[in-house]
Amino acid sequence: MDYSGYYLPEQVLRVEESVVSIDSDVTSELSFVIDNQHLVVIKGDSDVDVTLKCERCGKNFNHHVHVTYCFSPVIDDERIALLPEEYEPIIIDQFGEIDLLAMIEDEIILSLPAIPVHNSERCEVSDADMVFGDLPNEAEKPNPFAVLASLKKVLKE
Repeated sequence: MDYSGYYLPEQVLRVEESVVSIDSDVTSELSFVIDNQHLVVIKGDSDVDVTLKCERCGKNFNHHVHVTYCFSPVIDDERIALLPEEYEPIIIDQFGEIDLLAMIEDEIILSLPAIPVHNSERCEVSDADMVFGDLPNEAEKPNPFAVLASLKKVLKE
């Protein structure tokens, strides 16, 4: 059985919390099959356009997310070890159901870059402005505990 559909940006709240904005619907195509080992398999892919904030220059940029996934539902943790390596386990709830929205959101969030940055040629921070290696020394700041040290000396006397 195949399914093709979409989620509106306001439906994918956890993705929305992870990005500056969601710029398109989340389109998904899912295929539900039973494999040769008689395991239920959920294969699919999803696409969405988002806006991320560049960690280098602080400006927003557009990013396309495409994820593919292959899950097999399991009842409990013991069955996870029995799954073939190519299947990711997904736990079914007490009603025998899977939250497809949460599953798709998880995959999208996991595929977002950990540190979003523009391509070097598009970023407003030039290579010359970037600092690598040792950081420059900070200006000498007075020790905030110096007053306590002097008070301690006075009390000892």
